[in-house]
Amino acid sequence: MRRFIIDTDTASDDAVAILMAHRWPDVQVDAVTIVAGNVPVEMGAKNAGYTIELCGKSTPVFLGNPRPLLREPS
Repeated sequence: MRRFIIDTDTASDDAVAILMAHRWPDVQVDAVTIVAGNVPVEMGAKNAGYTIELCGKSTPVFLGNPRPLLREPS
């Protein structure tokens, strides 16, 4: 069993990755961490939660920093 922590901004491609990882037979997703990107971290957490729920899983979701560490958001 391969264990993963997925770090994402939950854009559409990331939602597909979350789905695939949860459905892959020899993968265990231990957590999903959310960073700011295409949407604010709060919305990203909701998106991740919905995606995980679609998989029938209860993987924990953790919010990361709401802003980039090294530059101002564009």
